Amino acid sequence: MKFCTITPDRNDRPEFTEFCHHQLGRMNRKPTASYFINYAPTSADYDLTERVKVGIERARIDGFDLCFIIENDDYYAPDYFDLIWDAEFIGNAKTWYYNLRNRTYQDWDHPRRASLFTTGFKISALTLFDWPENNERFLDLSLWNFATRARRPVAYREAKAIGMKHGVGLCGGKGHIQRNKYHDGNLEWLKENVDSDAYEFYSKLKL
Repeated sequence: MKFCTITPDRNDRPEFTEFCHHQLGRMNRKPTASYFINYAPTSADYDLTERVKVGIERARIDGFDLCFIIENDDYYAPDYFDLIWDAEFIGNAKTWYYNLRNRTYQDWDHPRRASLFTTGFKISALTLFDWPENNERFLDLSLWNFATRARRPVAYREAKAIGMKHGVGLCGGKGHIQRNKYHDGNLEWLKENVDSDAYEFYSKLKL
């Protein structure tokens, strides 16, 4: 199945972007194309939604329909794309988050939606989607609310991914400053839940 990835990238955390390229390159099942939307910011405001829209347009012009959002700072296991269902929206109904600054982690259940970094969709399914403002930080809520209201075919999976919180660059989510429920002082949980390359990268980051 032909698919692509879209990564909104402001060039404000280059070490994460470099590792993101590495992660995509070691996937068992690789995307046909990966779009890093990394033009220079036009303001200090959030522009994640704007960059996703730009990525979608580039993918559409190149003949893609199925796209996955890959955020440059998050962890994706090598088998992340091994199983892809034929649906218009695809995502994880449970999200794991890890805060690298305070070494805490937590899982969040959110039935009927996925976090943006684990969201995939078909461009053709967005024909009637009412896009939020370009500076909207929580595009995932708009996308999945639309999927529910419009009764689009959706599929939920348990693909291994972890939302990494760190505070580097312009960050939209509150998880970058909060402490999660479980403490991981010795990085044991992190080591058990990411591959060896990711553990080496995350454990050596200077934050």
